[in-house]
Formats: sequence, C-alpha cells, structure tokens
Amino acid sequence: MNIHAHRRRLSTVNRLAAVALCVTAAVGFSATSASAATQAQPALTAQDHAITDVPGLVNGRELNAVTGLDGQTVNAPRLIRSESLDKITTAGAQTLADTYHVDLVIDLRTPSQVAAKPDVPIPGAQNVNISMFGADGNYSDDTVMYHDLVDKGYVDAATPGPMISAYSQILQLLATHTSGTVLIHCSHGMDRTGTVIDMLDHILGVSEADILHDYLLSNTQLGVTWATPELLQGTFESDVASKYNGMDSYLSKTIGVTSDEVSALRERFLVSNDAKAASISIGGVAVPLDAAATEAGASIAFASATLTSADVKVVTEDTDATSSVTVSGQKVDVVVTAQDGATTTHYGITVAKPVLTIAQGATLAPGATLAPGATVSISGAGFTPGTVYQIVVHSTPTVIGQATAAQDGSITASAALPTTLEAGAHTVFLADSSGNPVTEQLNVTVLATAATDTAASIAGPSVATGGTVIAQAPVWPMVGLGALGIALLAAIAVAYRRARRNLGS
Repeated sequence: MNIHAHRRRLSTVNRLAAVALCVTAAVGFSATSASAATQAQPALTAQDHAITDVPGLVNGRELNAVTGLDGQTVNAPRLIRSESLDKITTAGAQTLADTYHVDLVIDLRTPSQVAAKPDVPIPGAQNVNISMFGADGNYSDDTVMYHDLVDKGYVDAATPGPMISAYSQILQLLATHTSGTVLIHCSHGMDRTGTVIDMLDHILGVSEADILHDYLLSNTQLGVTWATPELLQGTFESDVASKYNGMDSYLSKTIGVTSDEVSALRERFLVSNDAKAASISIGGVAVPLDAAATEAGASIAFASATLTSADVKVVTEDTDATSSVTVSGQKVDVVVTAQDGATTTHYGITVAKPVLTIAQGATLAPGATLAPGATVSISGAGFTPGTVYQIVVHSTPTVIGQATAAQDGSITASAALPTTLEAGAHTVFLADSSGNPVTEQLNVTVLATAATDTAASIAGPSVATGGTVIAQAPVWPMVGLGALGIALLAAIAVAYRRARRNLGS
C-alpha cells in the first residue's frame, strides 16, 4: 500500500476521531453548563411566593414559606424583598399598598444610590433608609463586598461600624413592626438584602438548604448568575463562623439582638401548624377526640330533633387556628385548620338519638307488657344539661310527665301511664318543648286490665315478665255474709230456748 495513501487514510480516521471527540466534549460541556445554570437559577415554586402582579417591581418575592422552628411555617406575606423601587409604576405602588398592605419600606442603599435612583413612594407607607455600607457602597470585587457585609468598620461594641449598626437597627425594626407588611430592598435585592434575610431565616429556624435556595432565586428572577453559594456560605457565613463563633453568637453578642427581639421576630414571622382541637362538644355532650380523628370516627348520643351546626362547639388548642363544621343528617364533620393555612385535622362524628331505659322495679326488656296506670322509671344519657323534656306515650301522643337533664346530661324520671290507655302497642319517648321526639322510641304493650295495688293482687305472673294482672274478689261481701250468718244463728238459739221454756211450763 502506498505510504501516502495510508497516511491519508490515517489522517482521515484521525480527523473523524477528533471531530467525534469535539462533539462529545461539546455535548458534555453543554450538559454541564446547563446543569450549572439550573443550580445557579433554581426554579420558582409555589412556596417561593414570587410577586408578578406589581408593574415595575423587579426581583420581588415574599418570604419563602418553608418550615421553620418546631415545625412552624414562615409567614411569607409579612415581608417582601425586592430590587429598588425606582421602576415601579404608580399603579404598582398602589397595588403594594392595597393588595400587599406594605406600610414600611426599609431601603438599605447608600445616600448616593438613593439620590441616583429614588424609590417611587408607596401610598401610606413609611420609608426608612439604613445604609449598610455607610457612605461608600461601590465594590468591584464581590468577595471583598461579602467580607465587608459581615462587619465593615467594626472595632468593638463601642465602635461597631456601619454594618453592625445597620443590622441591629433593621432587626429591631422587624421585631417591633406589628401592623402591615415590610418591604426591604437594596439596589438589586440580592446581596445586602440577602444577608439580612439570611440572619432572619436563621432566627426563624429555616434550614441552610432553604436559605440558599431563597438567596439564589434572585439569579432566577434577574436572569443572572451573580449570587453564588461561595459568596453567601463560603464567604459571609464562613466569616461569621470563624470570627464570631457562629450565627447565634454573632446575632446575640455582636449585633446585640435580645431574647425578647428573637421571640418577637418568631411570633411575627412564624405561623403555627397546630391543627388540633382541644375539645368538641355537641349539645354539651363531649366528643372523644382520639376516636373522632380516626377514619371510622366517633359515635355519641345527643337528644335533638334536628341536628344543626349551631349544636357543635369547637375549641382549638391554638387560638389562631380556625374550624369549620358540616352537618349532614346525623353525620358531623369538623375540620381544624392551623394558622399556617395548610395543616388540617379532620374529625368525624356520628350522632345518634339517646336510647331510653324503662323500668318497673326491674329493668324491662324492649316490648315489655304493662298495665294501664302502671308507674315506670325512665333513664338515659346524652341530653343537654338543664333542659326540660316531655315524657310522651304515643299512639295518640299524650304527655305523661317531664324530665330535666342533669349537669352530666343524664335523665332519670318516673311517670304513670294513663289509666284510660287503650290496650295494644304503644311507644314511649322524650320530646322537646315542641313535641318533636329527641330519643329513640321504646315499644311497649299495654294490657286491657287496669293496674291495681300490689298488696291487693292475687299471686300470678308479674308485669315485668309479661303476665296478666288478675283482679282479686272484693272482701266486704264476705264480711256481710258472715255477719248475717251469725245473726241467724243467734236468732235460732233464742227461739230454741223459748220453745223449751214453753214445753216445761
């Protein structure tokens, strides 16, 4: 083979191989670049609360609604972070006032930056300028700037410098502002604003991952890659750790954040996830909460002709939680929603009418046989304390007595059946003041024979076992006949004696 031809072939193969390597490298580089860009510009999620309805607002978003201390949620709408407000329109400023309730603006820029790009005022809002860098805020090196963001000008507690003084003022303002929403910004809403939010999130117990995510969202909203983990974590937080023994020590000992201010910040910027009921009662009858929170739900007895939501009383463990009640027939559904607006607990309750127990000496079985005029004892539970109920016997409804519920919701009462009650099947129940049944109805059978005094009864089957009461014969006719017999015997004796005297004479 010609050596030149062979070299040409080798050269061709080499060129093809080189092209393949270049393509592979280009694809790999492109994928790596895309991955890096994705990490530097994380996607916005619902919990990031980006603001898109304010014309002219740049890099605007509320606090990241993530989990904080003790499982509580960051109260996102309490604070908005953004770029300077020089670009918002008049309509945008009005939206911030009306929709987002902004009533305090904290501007972190230097005086010269404020003069160059003054904010568009938000109607009704107070503007406070706190220059974190002091008079000079121009940096050509971001790393140098982030070192200065820790403690520019700091000497000691007596000479804290502009940075420490600014942090102290800002956190005091955030802790004491209790009305509307605070809007805090610098030039781009990234660096100075980013370190302030970093401190606030640490106080609120937000994770490092969520803090970094929120910080990098400025890249996403601005379409840049200026914010980096190396600046926030590798420079700012690293300096705080190495020079001031960590963020907690830095906040309390260097910046001077008090425990009262920490408590105030947590109270304002955290919302509870407590969605538990402290108690649920229906008509004064307590609901077993553990059972009600299960899929099967709880069952209780409550005397009511028609169950309504007004009968249901819910007390939540957290006073900031809310509750809703839905009643469908005898089913009650209670939903407790935590202050965070997302955490809920469902409670299901089935409400049955109370079942009465009827007794005549001993407890009678359902369908017991009774005589007209019989006195019976009625008992039950699940009634509204202090409420008076009617004791009713029914075929033709007849009120035969009243019963008042005790403080524990129980009832014990006695009543006599009418002596004129017709023989046959009847029901006994309790009714409300309008005559509506509030209990299950007891079935009883009434005999045709009237009830009599037990002492005058001839022995026989008892009423409790369904026997018939047999009336005993009256005593007075027998007494009369006995007296008549004695009188006749006395008359005969007298006549006999007279007859003998006459014979003797």
